[in-house]
Amino acid sequence: MPGLNIEIIVPGKISTHLQPAYEYYMNRLKRYVNVRVSFVPVGGDVNVESTSVIKGREAEQIFKKLRGRKYVLVDLGGRQMTSEEFAKFVNLQIPGNQELVFVIGGPVGVDETLKRGAQFIMEFSKMTFTHEFCVVLLLEQLFRAFKIIKNERYHY
Repeated sequence: MPGLNIEIIVPGKISTHLQPAYEYYMNRLKRYVNVRVSFVPVGGDVNVESTSVIKGREAEQIFKKLRGRKYVLVDLGGRQMTSEEFAKFVNLQIPGNQELVFVIGGPVGVDETLKRGAQFIMEFSKMTFTHEFCVVLLLEQLFRAFKIIKNERYHY
């Protein structure tokens, strides 16, 4: 997998309380893959503007980062996978691709244009998680996936 790049595009930033976990998995993943998390501005204040306006602004910023590339969307209503299934999914994306792009929606969800444009939509759980926590979850599952792909033990 040398040379494979993974980019995660997400509105906002990582909060202080999640920063250690974020850094931990970013560091662990370096052994397997090049990972970059690209943050775009949050689309607005839900107390002042409608969620559709906020999601629209975030989608605009995300599409600018995507520059026409294919992407996997992490969103409610997507396909849930076991860690082993996710590892197979990631492994299937690798041949012929130099990059794998994930998009995570912001605090109020994702605009329909992002759903329609996604190559694949995956869901972590029926439970709702913050967008920044989803970044950490995705990093952990990517780390686990590469351990599985490389036939290394992973059970922490």
